[in-house]
Amino acid sequence: MDNVSQGTSLPWWKQFDVREGRIRNPGKFEGERAYVPYFWNAFLEGGADQDNGEVLVFRVTAEDKVLFPELRRRRVVKLIEDGNGFVCEVK
Repeated sequence: MDNVSQGTSLPWWKQFDVREGRIRNPGKFEGERAYVPYFWNAFLEGGADQDNGEVLVFRVTAEDKVLFPELRRRRVVKLIEDGNGFVCEVK
């Protein structure tokens, strides 16, 4: 989804209500870190580095670290979609 269709200059994944580092909006990403929808969208566009059918693995790039400074010491982000449709980060 692009910025124009949202009617704002913010990327869609930055439009969540994030407090204390967690998404507060109800729905698929509720309670997760702000970067989770960003990586989920990358998966939807074919951008997962690894996908074993259960866990999606994304290598954290320098660009990702600029967008999300909390990832500065991370090498990968791992996501799953649970049976209820929620996307969760796993360690």
